[in-house]
Amino acid sequence: MEKPDMVFNGHDGYDAVVVGSGYGGSVAACRLSMAGVKVCLVEKGQKWEAKDFPTNSFNLISALRMESQNLGVSFGPKDALFQVYEQNDSLAAMACGLGGGSLVNAGVMVPTPVRTRRSSKWPKEWETDWDSCEASAATMMRIQSVPLLFPIAKIMKQIDVGEVEDMVQDSIKLSMNFDIEDSSSRLPKHQNMDTCIGCGNCLAGCPYNAKNSTDKNYLASAIQACALQLGILEESD
Repeated sequence: MEKPDMVFNGHDGYDAVVVGSGYGGSVAACRLSMAGVKVCLVEKGQKWEAKDFPTNSFNLISALRMESQNLGVSFGPKDALFQVYEQNDSLAAMACGLGGGSLVNAGVMVPTPVRTRRSSKWPKEWETDWDSCEASAATMMRIQSVPLLFPIAKIMKQIDVGEVEDMVQDSIKLSMNFDIEDSSSRLPKHQNMDTCIGCGNCLAGCPYNAKNSTDKNYLASAIQACALQLGILEESD
């Protein structure tokens, strides 16, 4: 097995280490950093710029890494945007890059159904803060109403009512920048965002810099707090 080398710049000590920069890792790194904790965030993938996301079939295939333990084969760059792993009867697909899965999802943001919140599996203490936490996430991700019906919005509106019991029946909102809502007063401008043109390339990464992935908000806030250091995993041959 190849052993990854850790490459850092600067700090010689940390109070906490966070692995991964998707929704889970970025929020943890942000909250810790804002609290003054010196954080090292470890991410296997690279920092993706809007111009580097694949926009056609050939580039999409070139951005894929496939590893099959069953067949004993692997192909594609180790830091490819899309990573697919097969082992026994399991298949896992994930994104590899600063921002994790937020780079390659559709950005659909919906409230948690009340039925789900009522589950006894959640800690009772969570109910008190649920609404405020959802509001905080919505603000940080800068969710906005969709000005027209994209295919994903049409599908969401066709979901059986039973599946979204007690959900607030607002319009579908996305963590995209449509330049239709003034949120400058409630959200620090960490990044210069461009406007969504409805190209539908969200699931392969936004090539127009209009998606609010976590590298543009949570991680940007952590870095601004001067308490976050990024670590890059490099695999040696």
